[in-house]
Amino acid sequence: MNTEIIRNRKSVRTYKEQAIPEKTLNQVRDYLKHDTGLFDVPITFSILNARENGVSSPVILGADTYVAGKYQKQKNAELSFGYAFEKFILYAASLGLGTVWLAATIDRKAFEKAIQLKEDEVMPAVTPLGYAAEKRSIRESMMRRGMKSDSRVPFGELFFRDNFQNPLNESDAGIWQLPLEMVRLAPSATNKQPWRAVAEKNRVHFYEKKTPGYDREATVDIQKVDLGIALCHFEIAAEESGLKGKFIQSDPGIMAAEDTEYIATYILEG
Repeated sequence: MNTEIIRNRKSVRTYKEQAIPEKTLNQVRDYLKHDTGLFDVPITFSILNARENGVSSPVILGADTYVAGKYQKQKNAELSFGYAFEKFILYAASLGLGTVWLAATIDRKAFEKAIQLKEDEVMPAVTPLGYAAEKRSIRESMMRRGMKSDSRVPFGELFFRDNFQNPLNESDAGIWQLPLEMVRLAPSATNKQPWRAVAEKNRVHFYEKKTPGYDREATVDIQKVDLGIALCHFEIAAEESGLKGKFIQSDPGIMAAEDTEYIATYILEG
């Protein structure tokens, strides 16, 4: 995966009625066996056939294949899911396959039955898998406009230097410029962009900026899933930039707004 894939990938809700070749599906199956999450929280993936498994989404046209992911309830599970699922989404894009994160707009009971979800497990999201149609449906175009899917919050409103009082300009971000820009471009539930980050010389601290009144399911904080997506993008760009580091959890005690929660830190090694 690389940042070019991140920049070019778009959500797809309208698909060609074209089967995915078995060779490509085998590549997907093999990848999903080795797709790992964060902080030792394993994610389990299932490939589903819409007709055979009785799964569907009212906002998807033309796709017969879906991928669903689940985890056992535990600390950091949402982060790990977002990280691992986005890695797969980007891998699928590298194979020329279209995807879109779906959470609210699915027949959830059908999906949970199809993947044999247990009581102590959670399935935050699924994606269709297929080849993008030449033209978006009118409904898809309206959805993208309604959610402002292509708009992003400015760099200096998302990222800071040393503390939350000092906005970080893109031109002053140094080694962190590309990784943070890839975070800025990350997809999020209803495009709320809940990530914030404080950059220091050799580390970057990530926070969840909770959306007031945001509708959270009782079993999952979907905005923590979004933070997992952001961490995935950051790591890919850091590696592309030649940086070697890892994610840890060690709250630096930086004073943040009341609705902002510390998530994780990327620290350079060596």
